[in-house]
Order: sequence, then structure tokens, then C-alpha cells
Amino acid sequence: MSRSEFELLESSVSIGSVTIENRAVMTAMGVNLGAAGGGVSDDLIAYYEARAQGGVGLIISELARVVDGAGAGEPCQLAARGLRDVPDLQRLVDAIHKYGTKLFIQLHHPGIMGNPEVTGTLLAAPSLFVEGLESVAHELTTEECEELVKAFVTGAKVAQLAGADGVELHAAHGYLINQFLSGVFNQRTDRYGGDIEGRMCFLLEIVAGIREVCGPRFPLCVRINAIEDIPDGNDIADAQKVAQKLEEAGVNALNVSCLSQTMTIEPGTYEQGWKKHMAAGIKEVVKIPLIAPCNIKEPQAAEALLEEGVCDLVGVARGHLADPQWCNKAFSGRADEIRLCIGCLTCFDEIVKLHRVKCAVNPATGREREYALPRNNGQKKNIAIVGGGPAGIEAALVLKERKFEPVIFCEGKRLGGTLNVADKGYGKTFITKYIDSLIAQVEKAGIEVRYGDTATVESVRAIQPQGVFVAAGALPFIPPVPGVDGENVCTAEDVLMGIAKPEGKVVLIGAGMTGIETAEELVSRGCDLSIVEMLDCVGMGIYPSVVSDCMGRIEPRGAQILLKHRLEKIQSDRVVLKRLEDGDMIEVEADWVVLALGVRPCKDLADEFKEAFPNVRVIGDAAKGGRIIDATQDARAKAFTYDLFAKCD
Repeated sequence: MSRSEFELLESSVSIGSVTIENRAVMTAMGVNLGAAGGGVSDDLIAYYEARAQGGVGLIISELARVVDGAGAGEPCQLAARGLRDVPDLQRLVDAIHKYGTKLFIQLHHPGIMGNPEVTGTLLAAPSLFVEGLESVAHELTTEECEELVKAFVTGAKVAQLAGADGVELHAAHGYLINQFLSGVFNQRTDRYGGDIEGRMCFLLEIVAGIREVCGPRFPLCVRINAIEDIPDGNDIADAQKVAQKLEEAGVNALNVSCLSQTMTIEPGTYEQGWKKHMAAGIKEVVKIPLIAPCNIKEPQAAEALLEEGVCDLVGVARGHLADPQWCNKAFSGRADEIRLCIGCLTCFDEIVKLHRVKCAVNPATGREREYALPRNNGQKKNIAIVGGGPAGIEAALVLKERKFEPVIFCEGKRLGGTLNVADKGYGKTFITKYIDSLIAQVEKAGIEVRYGDTATVESVRAIQPQGVFVAAGALPFIPPVPGVDGENVCTAEDVLMGIAKPEGKVVLIGAGMTGIETAEELVSRGCDLSIVEMLDCVGMGIYPSVVSDCMGRIEPRGAQILLKHRLEKIQSDRVVLKRLEDGDMIEVEADWVVLALGVRPCKDLADEFKEAFPNVRVIGDAAKGGRIIDATQDARAKAFTYDLFAKCD
């Protein structure tokens, strides 16, 4: 692979007076790693520095509050409130500039998208546009609007004083500036309301103030919605007017996004580049550079966007969470080694819980400083890895980096473990590519893999391991109910792998992630499906956009959903359920019963290795069945802290 394969992506581009070395942009994404109450932390610096070291051309920071109180978007975020924030922002700027990467600080106010528990006060709103909003929000007076304009201008000056290369105004995704722009949220009658020109007044006053205070050469980008997928929201024609006015006002670049429950933060079933038409619609009417975040995971897709001319720079946010070295690998002929984002949205799920950011496929994300301490003390000692799933691979890669010699015992013919089941669901091609990237990383690291080798105490002992990591995964949970061993019963895994092919009336027991993925497969085959779940919702613990995306393909096909019901008995032509609300028993006809009740660790196998070897670690699903993130986080932690001389407890 030559450097010219991504010739456009690797080429330089200018935004105003600043030249950016390549056209990959790590667009803004809240990570909750900042200082409590707003500001820079060592963890935040380490997080951004890892991405700068990875070669990305431009980083647009996470949202930075310009005022406290109602202006707080997250408990621990960046801040550009006044001169007191300059020194710490300068620390961040200097850390990023070491690698030649440019940094724009994103200025933000959540408006009614804030959380009263975070802000500690009433939220700020352009208008109290729906009944009841006054209980949590305050309608801004004209004078308060003017003060907030000044706050954004001050934030830009703070960023400039700190040495940032520019700023981005967050005027999208339903936040405060977007609320002023949208006729849905803005029903004001003063100069900040009315038609689209009036609703732009708040934003244009901010732009004018920044130009006056920071000068004409300080780069200014604005993130806008191309469309608002809400009743009476702005459409592409409105967005084009906004874009043209911003260009006339001296804005140097636009970052084109949208407002939608699923489209703003799309799950992995969406194709790369699917919303390029939004950026293209804005590019038709402006000449300034456009940044387009279009669900890009791979550099090939980014290059294609640039070749089509729909944008000038490509936004890759979650891709840089998954692999900080995204650009370096792309530009040095190692694109196959990029650890790809799978679109699971675990990152956003953590943030909405007010946790620090985490990534399912990169357990070091958000913990860069924690995992920075060199521990290269493996002394070339052999370590047996029993299992080739995500936990086993993660442990092997970390141990190899620490100068151990891991040997993976992989029962199948392909690494990936149960990921090779998960990638059989609808729209799961990113999981397949993620497995491919893991295999490439293992091969590049020179890790020995014994394919088709079921690890036994004898075969593991033969390599004289200094330690053993049991990553043998887990088995589907089979409930102890009458009839569960019938010929009409199978597991969700059997369905996804094509081993079982239910037809007719099918009852699916369990509506977690595996359950709803299996439900998609069953309804696509034309099955008359009933979904049974003990809880009061489907997809418990899964990010809402992922659930709604899946259910949007299941519900229109007529699937019956029975919440708060428990399986009691399976018969040859029906199931007996207990309705948990009142204890009544009900029967549902069933030609087939599919079990999707989660997994249970292979405890007997782990115990067998613990008895045979003095230094054993049980990781991933073998320790506790769960999600990909649980497996990779557990594996990295135990491999990183593994001690040559410590025995297992």
C-alpha cells in the first residue's frame, strides 16, 4: 500500500489562516474527562495527546462551556469562561501541538438540552415552547441573550489567548444556538426571533463579536444542522440560508451535521457516508471549507467522500476513540490494522450515565494516563491464552507489548470467538471488519495462534507457560423449565449461525441485544414472531438509538411483544408463560421456541486450569458473561497488571 492510496485524505488544506496537514478531523465528542466543574485535567490531556500523536490533522475539542450554571453540559468538561481558564487550556494546546496537529476549541451551551442535576439551576431556553417546560427552564430575556453573546465571544478570546488554532461554535444537535435557529424551539418576538433571518441574529451577533475581538484571521468554524428531523424543524433550504449568511459574516468553515434521534448518533447498521447528501447540499451554496462527519470508520470511505467533492475535510470522531492511531496506520500502509469502530454506541451510553468515556473495542480510551506506565517486564516468558475471542486477543496483545510470549489456543478456525456469531445479525459488517483488524494486529505482533486446538491441561502444560489466561467465553444459558430439551427448541446463536432454521409461529425468549438481533433475523424470514421478556422493556442496557434502530425493522413486521412475562413450560405446540404483574398463566402457540437468555461462564473449565497451574487469570465472558466492552476492559486490566511472580487468588 503506497502513501498515495489516500492521496486526498493525506493532503493539506487551509481553514482561514491555518494550514492543516491532512483532511482527517477528529470532530467534537463529549468525554467527561475534564476537571470537575469545568476545565482541563491530566486525563483529558492524555486522551487528546494520544489522538494527536496518532496523526490526525485537526482535533475539534469536546464541548467547552462558556458560562457555568445553566451553561454546564457535563459535570467534567472543558471550559472557556474567562482568563482563569487560559493557563490550563494552554497546557492542552501545547500537548497537541507537539505532534503538528491543530486544535479548535468548541464553544457550547446546552440550553434546554442540559441536565438540571448537572447545572444545579433552571435550564436556559429561547422560548418556553411547550407546556410544562417552565418547571425546568427559564425563558431568556433580551438582556440575558446579549450577555450570552458576550460569553461566547469571551470564550473565543480565551481560546485564542491559550494558543488554540481556532474555535467552533456548536450550533447543531438541539443545543442553545441551534434552539435560537430553529422555529420549533424559538418563538420569540424580539430581535432574536421571527423568521429565519431573525432567528439567526443570536448566532450572527456571536460571529460579529468574535471577529471584532479576535480579529479577521482567527479561524472560526460553525457546526450546523443540514436538516432537523422533527416536526416543523428547519429543512435543507433553511440550512442553506444559514450557511450563506455565515459565509458572508466571515466564518471560515462549516461542520455539517443534523438533528435526529438516530441520525445524529447513528448505530453500526448505517452505511459509511450515508448522509453525504447533507454536506453536498450545503456545499452547493458556499465556497468555504466543509467538514462532513458521515459515519466514517475506514480511510477508504473517507477518501471516497473527498473524491466525490461533497466535503473538504472528513469528520472521524468515534473512529478515533476506537483507534487513536487511525491516521498513522492509514498513511503508512497499515489500514488493515485499524481497530474499527463497530457502531455499538457504548461511548455515548457511558456519557449519558455521566461516566467518563469508554470504548468497547479500545479499553484504553479514556484511560490513557492510567495505562501509560511502561511494564515491559515479560522476560519472553510463555503465557497460554485459552480462547481466541475479544478478551483473549486483547490480553495477548497487551502481554506481547509487555515482552511476554503469548500463545493463543483457538478452538475454531478463525479468531474472534462469539464475535463470529454477533456479526451474523443484520447490518453487522463492522463487526466482521473489527475481527479482521484484530487478526491483522495479532499477525503483525507475531503472536502464535494454534487454530483448531481445544486447550487441555496437557496441551497447555506442553508450552511450559509462566501463566495461563482463561478466555474460553461462555455458553448460552438454558433455563431449567419443562420441555426445554424438546426438538422444537434452539438457541439464538443457532439461529444466527444458520444451524437452526425456525419457521411458522416462533416464540423468542429474551429481548437483550442478542435477542433483538435474532428477532430481526426471524421476522426477515417471515416467521410469525412473539417476543417474551421478563423486564418492562426490550434492549435493557443498550443505547436507545441502537434499540430503536432494531425495533424499527421488527415492529412493522407484526411481532408480538410480551413484556413482564416469564417462561414456565415448553410444549410441542405452545409455551406457557407467567404474567408477572398478576401471576396469571397464559399460553402462546409455538412451532419453535428460541432461547436468548444470555450466557453463563464456563466455570468448570476455569476451575480445571486453576487446579493445574499456579498463575491463572480468568477474563472476559469466562469470568462474567456480558458485553464486548466488559470483556475487553477486563482483559486489558488483568493483562496490564499481571505480575510474573504473583499467584492467582
